[in-house]
Amino acid sequence: MEGRMRFNTDASFVGIEGLKHTHQRQVADFQQWAVQGDWERFHSSHYDWWTFPIDAPSSYGLKWTVYEGDVGELKRDSSFLKGYCKGASLVAASWAWDLDNQSYLADPMPGQSWHRWPVRLYKAAQSVKLFGYQDLFESLRKYARELLEQGEPFSYAGYDLSEIFK
Repeated sequence: MEGRMRFNTDASFVGIEGLKHTHQRQVADFQQWAVQGDWERFHSSHYDWWTFPIDAPSSYGLKWTVYEGDVGELKRDSSFLKGYCKGASLVAASWAWDLDNQSYLADPMPGQSWHRWPVRLYKAAQSVKLFGYQDLFESLRKYARELLEQGEPFSYAGYDLSEIFK
């Protein structure tokens, strides 16, 4: 059935190897920032396209877009998956959220807090769901729901991003 799966064949697509390479470098940066306690760096950097690839175009067009065939190929690489989950965990930690325990971090460091980037939370949730990580999706969903209950806005560029979390 793999022949029926959709792959990103657009000329602008970085390709599976290009995505893996960029993702690996980004997660290494995340790890360095976390060790240094530089949590603000997460909030001021741009990474969501290649850290949390989704099956929809972005401001980069189809450069970082992955479809089910691409996801299937990426999921065959255990090293990529380990880094993917680590990246999700570190980004959540930058928001003071413990992804594994589905709760706020007990003693967040300076900079570990919500910085009102709902599009990043949306993309992370959409990506982990696309990759089949239902447990990670449920954790991000719980976090988003708590933010929504606190009155945090979940719109970006005129789009309501809260629908995925309902």
